[in-house]
Amino acid sequence: MLDAFRRLTNSKIGIAALGVFVAAIALGFAAADIRGLGINGSVGGDMVAKVGREQIGYVELQQRVQRALDNARQDRPELTMPQFVREGGVDQVLQQMADGAALEQFAKQQGFGVSRKMEDAQIVAAPAFRGLNGQFDQNAFEAFLARQRVSEKQLRADLGRDLYLSQLLVPVTGASLAPATLTLPYASMLLEQRSGRAQFVPVAAMKGAPPTDAELQAYYRKNIARYTTPERRVVRYALLSRPAFEAAAQPSEAEIAQAYQAKKADYAPKETRTITQVILPNEAAARALAEKVSSGTSMADAARALGLESVTLNDQTRDAYAEASSPAIAATVFSTPQGKVAAPARSGLGWHVARVDKITSVPGKTLDQVRGELTEQLKKQKADEAMADAVAKIEDAIADGSTFDEVVAKNKLQPVTTPALLPDGRNPDAPTAPVAPELAGVMKAGFAADPNDDPTVEQIIPNQVFALVKADRIVPPTPQPLAQIHDKVVADLTSERALAASQQAADAIAAKINAGTPFAQATGSAGLPLPPATSLSGRRGELLRQGAQPQPQMVALFTLTRGKARAVPAPDKSGWYVVTLDGIVAGDARSQPQLIEATRAQFSPVLGQEYGQQLAAAARKAVGVELNPAAVARLKAELVGGAPAR
Repeated sequence: MLDAFRRLTNSKIGIAALGVFVAAIALGFAAADIRGLGINGSVGGDMVAKVGREQIGYVELQQRVQRALDNARQDRPELTMPQFVREGGVDQVLQQMADGAALEQFAKQQGFGVSRKMEDAQIVAAPAFRGLNGQFDQNAFEAFLARQRVSEKQLRADLGRDLYLSQLLVPVTGASLAPATLTLPYASMLLEQRSGRAQFVPVAAMKGAPPTDAELQAYYRKNIARYTTPERRVVRYALLSRPAFEAAAQPSEAEIAQAYQAKKADYAPKETRTITQVILPNEAAARALAEKVSSGTSMADAARALGLESVTLNDQTRDAYAEASSPAIAATVFSTPQGKVAAPARSGLGWHVARVDKITSVPGKTLDQVRGELTEQLKKQKADEAMADAVAKIEDAIADGSTFDEVVAKNKLQPVTTPALLPDGRNPDAPTAPVAPELAGVMKAGFAADPNDDPTVEQIIPNQVFALVKADRIVPPTPQPLAQIHDKVVADLTSERALAASQQAADAIAAKINAGTPFAQATGSAGLPLPPATSLSGRRGELLRQGAQPQPQMVALFTLTRGKARAVPAPDKSGWYVVTLDGIVAGDARSQPQLIEATRAQFSPVLGQEYGQQLAAAARKAVGVELNPAAVARLKAELVGGAPAR
């Protein structure tokens, strides 16, 4: 564990990375290597693993892998199943399943329990299962199950397992606290200061003969993927734009008049009142308070004398106030003059004492006054309806078997055929050509379809632009002819050779320094026109500061022992650096308690992770885990090769 911390303190992400482990544990240690499971390999048949009394089936693992891929595609839409398998996706999913099963059985052995009410609480609290009113919605719940291709029984099993894991792991991983004596050395490491020198060996200092035709051909063949244009698509599309529908959406006078009548209440004269009120439990108290306020005492002071608080309701309509009190009370209050107290009246809440602070009269609006407003509303409504009808009509025609050309002709659309384009709409044959705004959406749909598929209607700009899209032709990845890119290949080969020569020279200098040759003598013997060496100095903590982007020379400085050197590449491939360490001033954090405490807070999760891993290992050992490597290998082969699902 401590070695892991040391490696982290030398990494770019540094201490900030130490706080992310708990989520990985809660997900079943999905990021660990399957070889660390401690699994035996003797299970056969259609089982991929046996965990205690539980069997993990071939089809179950296959389904879990598919769901994991679907989830991963939310962040990486281009991810394919073969890529997912090669990146260890199957192993990670199997480990998650095996660890979860082992920990659940171990938790049960220790007396932990999960009730159906606990599962229900998790389901009701899940945002994914809520409707528009924010409450649990059975339809949303069932739709989620359908999308995830799981049954309610399977979901409850997973929730139950998660609850067992939470009860078991959270106390173990979340309550760990590293002692100050353990964190002091690492806090002191952050204060460590180092100094050294760096000699840059630029590629510009490297000289070499130009490549021959044979070398150029060999380099081109070796790096053919670099000079291959990715798959492109020729797509046909036609746009349906909102302006075309707005032009024909002019409302008639009759429609405007009808809309005015429908909203007549909105345009009628209105009276609003600002009301200050107090609600009391009985009539006698209400009448006494009303008399006191009528005599000149403010409502707030009169209420405060009774240990109550008055409430002011601003700009209330009669209907709104009636809902908050009762129609009878509203009638009384809205017949009371400004500055007066209404006669106390009773509602279900108690006796209301209300003072009318202000009366505001809003005049009504005539049809001519709101004609422009209504016209714009109707134009938008009619354009929305016309556009939706047009899209629905086109989709119905496609469903009935109409071709792209037939739909275009019937709806008088303007068809466009693209050149062979990349998924983002760029044309490799015209890299500087502008990309039309609609092409991103059009090409996304074109790459998602096959030329044999029916056309589809895609929304390009929400409620503004739709497109009828048809994949026309696929242009497979094509190597660019060497003659066409001759100068580029020459430049690439020359640059690569110069960079390799720079590395070779830097390695030679570093080797001499490591053999005892003084720095100046080692760099001078290279026989190259090198720039002057630069001095390096800094603290380890500066490299790990959040947002810091340390230079590779500085990173290398903190990996060396005194008097030694190493070569590191420049980030922009302009050459290599030879870095040597001259001096170290050890840090001492004893006088900086805040640093010790901060390091302790960041170190404690590492300790918790260690506890969690040990608990998982104990659970695996207690229940027993066996793996069927042949079945796992067969599943990987099927997933990569596209064999039919079992």
